Amino acid sequence: MKKRINERIERKRLRFIGLGMALILSLAGCGAGANEEERAARDAASKSVETESGAEDTSAADATENAEDANGTAAAGNTDETEGKKPVTMAGLMKESKQEQEAEGEKLPETILWFNATYAPLTYSNGWDWRLIAGREPTEDNKKSTKNLIEYSWSVKDRETALETTAKLLKDGHRKKCLDYTMQMDEWGLLDVGEEEFVQQIVTKDLGDEIGRYAVAYLFHQAGIEPEYIAAWDLCRVNQLYADYYFCGYMSYEEAMDASLANSLNLQELYGSWEEMVEAYLLGYQFWQGEPILNVSGYDYGYDSPSQERRHYYEMLQELEDGPYTLDWNMELKKSW
Repeated sequence: MKKRINERIERKRLRFIGLGMALILSLAGCGAGANEEERAARDAASKSVETESGAEDTSAADATENAEDANGTAAAGNTDETEGKKPVTMAGLMKESKQEQEAEGEKLPETILWFNATYAPLTYSNGWDWRLIAGREPTEDNKKSTKNLIEYSWSVKDRETALETTAKLLKDGHRKKCLDYTMQMDEWGLLDVGEEEFVQQIVTKDLGDEIGRYAVAYLFHQAGIEPEYIAAWDLCRVNQLYADYYFCGYMSYEEAMDASLANSLNLQELYGSWEEMVEAYLLGYQFWQGEPILNVSGYDYGYDSPSQERRHYYEMLQELEDGPYTLDWNMELKKSW
């Protein structure tokens, strides 16, 4: 990122684009309207944990992107699909490895905890502990499962592909894709039309599963949100991947932490608080999901959308007395390893 985002964008809940658009997108089989068969296929492929992939520009990555939100309910303790999702309790979140760490007298330096906080919502969506690098104890089984997971989700299978993946995220990521879609819609003359006309015209385009992302990019434009603002979505995943790379042996501990430090200093430069960074992250998550319906206070859609669930984890983490967002955003991040 070459320039600082100077204006903090007020937290906005993008109003849903209208029941008509929701139905059209649902019939199109994309974004938030993906059918249950597709969701079941993604869940079965996830192998019980969620990752957030986004590697692009390769055939393997394109295949991955169609199933990139490997949303595993088993990791959160819910394996019975007939019972629906069980609520995650605060006690359940807090019972992780805190007591084990205290018993061992070990605690990560605050700078590294700050790194972990950048991807804490994903960590907790998997039922893991934000106080641990990559969210889990570095056991051989955990390392093996992490290797399998990032190969499946990111097509990362060695050091070379690992570094290539983070380089793409640092350079472009989904903020670049959002910009590309916005520019494409500008060429089509769709950015300044009303929502009803937008719906009528966008469905005539051959966009396949990407139609939901185009709709989100349109909503961002209408709300005055620049594609660059969602950089947090890309950069937080970079920190997550550096931790995974250390876990898998693709980077040394010092190398992974050095890279996380540089990336985290960039995040501090771009955003003014945890709240602002996470809001940008969640908007990026919404774009990635291709979910043009974002929750409006007081409106019941009859289901928990992925964006709603991710926001819920963030809000739960906010409430923890010793949670990640009690750390000082403006902490002096420095090498302590």
